[in-house]
Amino acid sequence: MGKRIGVVGCGRWGSKHLSALQQIAEQGSVDAIVACDVHRIALEQAKSMGFEVHDDPTNLVETFQLDAVIVATPNDSHFELGKRFLMEGVDVFLEKPLATTFDHASSLVSIAIQEGKILKSGFLLRFHPCIVDVKQQIRRGRIGAIQAIHYRKKSVRLDDGQSHALDSLAIHGVDLAEFLLDGQTPLRISEVTGSRRSARLTLEYPHQVEIRIDVGWDSEENIAEVEIIGADKSIRVSLQDHHQYSIGGDTHEPKEMEHQRTPLEGVLLDFLSGESPSIASSTGSILRTIKCIEQARMQLNALGRLNTRELKG
Repeated sequence: MGKRIGVVGCGRWGSKHLSALQQIAEQGSVDAIVACDVHRIALEQAKSMGFEVHDDPTNLVETFQLDAVIVATPNDSHFELGKRFLMEGVDVFLEKPLATTFDHASSLVSIAIQEGKILKSGFLLRFHPCIVDVKQQIRRGRIGAIQAIHYRKKSVRLDDGQSHALDSLAIHGVDLAEFLLDGQTPLRISEVTGSRRSARLTLEYPHQVEIRIDVGWDSEENIAEVEIIGADKSIRVSLQDHHQYSIGGDTHEPKEMEHQRTPLEGVLLDFLSGESPSIASSTGSILRTIKCIEQARMQLNALGRLNTRELKG
């Protein structure tokens, strides 16, 4: 028997989840998809896409006998919704961040363990076809020891008055670094500057590896790219391109990829399949990333600029 899936929050990003679920429905054994939102316009759009709709998340699971719920609502609602759905006995996929504080994220992980349910978050870059291949190139020693990783994500977006660039954008760079560095975690925050809308973060990792993250919603163009600098060569990935990246020294050669599915389709299929081992972020990895981002945000709010400080254990 197939799974019954609810998507809570059907706006800009939630609608992408709905479309991705349609694409992987057969492979992911999905029998039913229910779109849930408290806003009429979002529900009308979901209904026009052919989805069954509902306007009350408090009785969503019981009404439709769901097996899993995907939450794509504003960041500050993730904790309460995630907690509700886990305690109602369904698997939960929470868009990043899992929660806006480390304590809330830890609480969700504990509830998931207690209830015996799957809890995952939306770190898509681990499922980007180019990033998956890049990780293999690094493991084979194609570029030598990693010296630095530079991650940039810039776009134009209206200010919603709530979202923080560190929570919504920089968090991907921190998770990507842990993925490419095989689970290594930052030793210290070397610098954080910016504002809620735009921020730069520099992290120092073991073996003097430096991670630089530049994110924001203040750009006139959409930029999503990562550069991995090794002792021998470097790799450049335009994250909007799922088909190729480049690798080289003084000159870069393109490396073509076989593109089977989008990163969002990949991460959702992983969630639905429950396969182990998985390349998705573990709960431990998610908590480490949230802790790093939380400390960076607190220091940015307090000081605006940070000189080197040790990360607290």
